[in-house]
Amino acid sequence: MGLHISRIEIQNFRNFRHLVIDDFPAHAVIVGENGVGKSNLLEAVRLVLDPSLPDSRRQLRAEDIWEGHPAGLTGGAEVTVVVDLQGFDDDVDAKSVLSAATIDYSPYTARLTYRFVRRTEIDGTAKEIVPVDRPLTAQDYDFTVFGGHNESTGVRTIRREIALRVLPALRDAEGDLQQWRRNPLRDLLERLPLDTDNLEDTASAVATAVDQLTKDANVAKLERHLTDRLAKMFGPRLAIEPTLGFASTRPDELIRSIRLFVDAARRRGISDTSLGSANVIYLGLLLEALSQQRLGEQFVATLVAVEEPEAHLHVSLQRQLFGYLLRSGTALTLTTHSPHIAAVAPIRSFVVLRNTDEGTVGVSTAGLPVTEDEAADLERYIDVSRAEVLFASAVILVEGLAELYVLPALAAAAEFDLNAYGAVVASAHGTDFKPYRALLGPRGLDTPHVIITDGDAAPDARGVREAGLKRGAKLSPTAASRRPLRTLIDQLPDVDAGDYTEQRDPLVGRLRARGVFVGAQTLETDLCTLFGQQIVDAFKELSSSPTAIKEVRAGVANEQAAFVDADARKKMLTRISALGKGRFAQRLAAHLGATNLPSVIRRAAGVSDPAADVDEAALARLGTASYLFLALNKISHKVRSQPLFPAQTGDGGEPEDPDAAGQ
Repeated sequence: MGLHISRIEIQNFRNFRHLVIDDFPAHAVIVGENGVGKSNLLEAVRLVLDPSLPDSRRQLRAEDIWEGHPAGLTGGAEVTVVVDLQGFDDDVDAKSVLSAATIDYSPYTARLTYRFVRRTEIDGTAKEIVPVDRPLTAQDYDFTVFGGHNESTGVRTIRREIALRVLPALRDAEGDLQQWRRNPLRDLLERLPLDTDNLEDTASAVATAVDQLTKDANVAKLERHLTDRLAKMFGPRLAIEPTLGFASTRPDELIRSIRLFVDAARRRGISDTSLGSANVIYLGLLLEALSQQRLGEQFVATLVAVEEPEAHLHVSLQRQLFGYLLRSGTALTLTTHSPHIAAVAPIRSFVVLRNTDEGTVGVSTAGLPVTEDEAADLERYIDVSRAEVLFASAVILVEGLAELYVLPALAAAAEFDLNAYGAVVASAHGTDFKPYRALLGPRGLDTPHVIITDGDAAPDARGVREAGLKRGAKLSPTAASRRPLRTLIDQLPDVDAGDYTEQRDPLVGRLRARGVFVGAQTLETDLCTLFGQQIVDAFKELSSSPTAIKEVRAGVANEQAAFVDADARKKMLTRISALGKGRFAQRLAAHLGATNLPSVIRRAAGVSDPAADVDEAALARLGTASYLFLALNKISHKVRSQPLFPAQTGDGGEPEDPDAAGQ
């Protein structure tokens, strides 16, 4: 990859108290909720690199200071934007241009800094520079942009040779293409070595065609009327001669009459296309102009940023266009809300911005700790439906389709709207959570998340038992922590042993502390202890077979018994699988959503005092379904800073068991 932005640091500018993105991707896709500061991030970079930005825009105002700053502009707040550039180790021209700004040589790294600070005044008596001792205004500030570590190193030459080009979100591509001054086609045409004789012949042919057109009596009549009217309006001192034509007859101006058509017959112009097509054409012309300028050594490099490129584009065109752009040679930065663009972006290209009480913070996936094969798997995984994990405030990773239906229903029944808080339930469609945990972890998106997986404690057809605990152990960060945990899992007694639960629960707790929530067997069997009737009712709505219903009812009772019969469990699961686990879970979710869940949970957890929260210890008493609620409880604390089942307010009624009040 050629020259690109490799690091950004912003202090006290708009949304940002102190934003640091150490691994800024060469091709960057910036995502985040509305108002988080995606456009302001690009604006900060423009302060440093954009040659078209006038100095008046670099002279900030009070509203440009981070609103949480204790002193603000009146108290001397300082704004700093630092941009590091890399990728020019083999570029002799870039090394020359950036020589004074280079701060490291392995790899070559140049640093450009914008600072907006208050001026100092000369004390006439002491002849010393002293701070201004009064409330400050914008006029009391100066800005400087410099290279390297020395503030005397100017960057005007650097900005001329290495420039940033930003296409704003509310751009008028069609209007720009109609105006010669702003049309990228102008640069492409003006650099063409056109044949002078051909231009002269063309101008003569145009003049002949114009003369032929004006021979029409109606055209000539209109021309005379305009001449008479304008002569009276201008008077004799400013006489003009209005003449109708469709192109200048001057050879050197003919090129300005060239228009871009979108069909071979030259009948449909830019104004006849859609807004989305005009945007694509504009971007294509711009990239071609930049490419030609680079070939002509007009500059060393150009960095391109496009805000919300999905505007006015059909989803299929979004995927096609930006799949190409994000893998092209030009260093490109996008801001987007589109999951379609996110779905075709390289997995190491994301920059995620999030609001916090201390301003917007950001993370990058450029240093994602996964292999190339795992990265390819993640790129295939993040299709349009799953790209929402990139925008989520928290993620619940699950194995399959059944959990996708059941978890949101349980949360909704607990009056916890996952959508309202930006929490997402995402299926790994399998049991290999490692690459997804890496994506969501601190070296990736750094998104709060939990993993929910089946316990599969009983032996499977291959004789493997405790598969869920073993999956959880694999997610331990180091081999040193995995090995002893795996040893303890292998030493667990059979599920029928009297001390089985006593030995297994601490291992489940250790994994839970790491954000991995392991069930007892499978989702359907684990739900039986609390929601047996809902399972039977959902099954009856999908099956009219008395035998099947009987086996499911017996299977539910079996799961609620002290000792579980493996054959009865197998029959129940076979009947559910025959319907389709996803279909059954969808119907079950409707029943779970209609449950008075707070009442069910409080009663099962033994929390009879309505003024008490249902804490983690209480949720752990819910038996085989406890892991689901413990996971939701953790997400609830993360995104809304309260437990899943908070204390009931208002008239909560009398405790069901007065002796247990306050428990």
